[in-house]
Amino acid sequence: MSGTVGSLEGISDNGKFAVFAIDHRDSLRAFLDPSDPDAIPAETLTALKIELVTAGAAEATGVMLESEYSIPQVIDAGALPPGVGFVAALEAQGYLGELGSAPTEMLQGWSPSAARDAGASACKLLLPFHPDRPIAELQEKVALETVARCHDAGMPLVLEPLFYGLDDPADRPRVVIETANRFAAAGADLLKLPFPIDTSVDEDRDHWHASCVTISSLVRSPWVLLSGGGTFDAFAAQVEVARAAGAAGFMVGRALWGEAVLAPLSERTARLEVVRRRLAHLRGLL
Repeated sequence: MSGTVGSLEGISDNGKFAVFAIDHRDSLRAFLDPSDPDAIPAETLTALKIELVTAGAAEATGVMLESEYSIPQVIDAGALPPGVGFVAALEAQGYLGELGSAPTEMLQGWSPSAARDAGASACKLLLPFHPDRPIAELQEKVALETVARCHDAGMPLVLEPLFYGLDDPADRPRVVIETANRFAAAGADLLKLPFPIDTSVDEDRDHWHASCVTISSLVRSPWVLLSGGGTFDAFAAQVEVARAAGAAGFMVGRALWGEAVLAPLSERTARLEVVRRRLAHLRGLL
């Protein structure tokens, strides 16, 4: 798998995205063992990622991986079905640590061209972002530079500006919508965004729909919904509304497979079948 130019077609089905996200690193360690994340060895993470992708990827249009524990291991294990491409994460930092303390950095020794040569269909960059915080402009600059680097390497970029430091759940629609507006002109090929409403606080689906319509009106590129670690049922409801409002699909992580990785080994097979069925259900919503 080398030398090919990337394409979003490799992770979509006629412009619809149902992407299985398993690019978690530090956050996965903390999820598996909150009291001692460093006790989780790399081999455990790799084996788990192979197992999850093997169980569910046939229901996906693409899979999101990273170069520390799953590229090339997942590919070499034959876990990716024919026709299912992968997105390669670029960022060094994940969802943990002091978000907003410094701009996002690339993983050392990794690049868009390395992702291309590994066979990726696209790259992904996670940007912790809040429009009112001090590093907002620096993060926008990182986004522009990364778009240019990816396009120079012939790779599309999935840009994920993820809010942090939200003082009030009622402020979430403003923050998410303003973030979408700020990054709409960055040149990314696909925006990965959180749902603009905290659905545990506001249950009015008319509000949900209106906020998603606003995002669709602002963003020229396709946009997809991220799951953000909530429950599967909540995410499925969000996907249904976002899709009706113009979203091109979803990229789903722990809301899909979180219960399976925490289950006892004796229950793992049954839980993995639930993962597969859940992903099939979400894809059906598209």
